[in-house]
Amino acid sequence: MYCDWSKRLVMLAAIAPVALADSAQPTSDQCGALTFEETFDGVSLNANVWNVVSGNGCEQDLCGWGNNELESYDAENLQVKVGHLIITAKMHTDSPRYTSAKITTEHHFSQRYGRFEARMKLPAGKGLWPAFWLLPQGSEHPWPVDGEIDILEATGDMPERILGAAHFGQWPNHTHYSETLRQASPATGEFHVYAIDWEPGKITWSVDNKVYGVMTPADVEPWEWVFDRKPFYVILNMAIGGTLGGPVDDTIFPAELAVDYVRVYSEPCN
Repeated sequence: MYCDWSKRLVMLAAIAPVALADSAQPTSDQCGALTFEETFDGVSLNANVWNVVSGNGCEQDLCGWGNNELESYDAENLQVKVGHLIITAKMHTDSPRYTSAKITTEHHFSQRYGRFEARMKLPAGKGLWPAFWLLPQGSEHPWPVDGEIDILEATGDMPERILGAAHFGQWPNHTHYSETLRQASPATGEFHVYAIDWEPGKITWSVDNKVYGVMTPADVEPWEWVFDRKPFYVILNMAIGGTLGGPVDDTIFPAELAVDYVRVYSEPCN
């Protein structure tokens, strides 16, 4: 999610179209202890767990968040209601033209290995780029030397496509490993569970507990496998435009990404 997709070497695994249903999910008996759970049952976002990101990245010398994104993040685009987190992408007549929202658990919660999952309902619409992803806590090197794990990325112009990826290497000649699930019907408009099972030397991507991608050290050679080094923290956001989001259809706004829950278990479930 973090930086320009157009500059990465893509190793893509495409799966034949499949039909998804919100199937039974693993339990703590299968996955070890529940180490993190956010069900958004309060009246506002829990500041003891989540950081709210603001701006367009320029304050961090990363205008457009490194991806030529068009949105500015604003806390006003976040709502917690009826047990869901709602991130709303909006268009405005003044500047900034587009706003959205982004939250992280940096410095509050991070974990190395286990199962990370979120039950989410994705929006449709050209230019939308919702994501559920992880970055290393306490990274000591420039991105992406210590890695990045994208549990879910989707684009509103291709609602039947789900992307999972991992990023590594040395900027600007970095690379990434990507898995693609192409569904028989759009993933948008209904809740699905997006997850990784992460263990030493292996990351497995799934939707509704159906595996569609696996990455091991052999898949990143000749690069070093960096995903056993550090705990990673959680990020939820919806970008607008950019190198993956693409051209924006201004008729789609406002558009909502709904998150029912985020859960992390101590052990992988696969």
